[in-house]
Amino acid sequence: MSHNQFISAHQIGPFGFLISTPKTLRILLVHKIQDPRFQSLLFNWACALSAVLGTVMWGFSLMPMFLAVAVLVEGAFLFLLVLSIGAGDILLDFALEDENFFELATRCHALSIFEEVESCLPQPEN
Repeated sequence: MSHNQFISAHQIGPFGFLISTPKTLRILLVHKIQDPRFQSLLFNWACALSAVLGTVMWGFSLMPMFLAVAVLVEGAFLFLLVLSIGAGDILLDFALEDENFFELATRCHALSIFEEVESCLPQPEN
């Protein structure tokens, strides 16, 4: 799929895509580290990680060990979820803006695009 087809498919109809978060982070760190949007995202991630770690340290001193470990695991999963959603979102923004970045992301398999053959919603029967 070319960049122009990707843009028109994004505006017109449903299409599917898969984003590999580790590959996305590698590409973004190498090619888009100077972009202010990505720097803002990195700063937000660092703040969220420090908040999770601070909460866990506070939790270990106040709560029983089992409860503190449960909070640590939930915080880590929540942090990773926000990280992967943010990385995928900014990858799509950069891919829509820059044709060269789109080609790089698809060539490295950080972004895989496929056309949906069937509708996701159930169709009424007549």
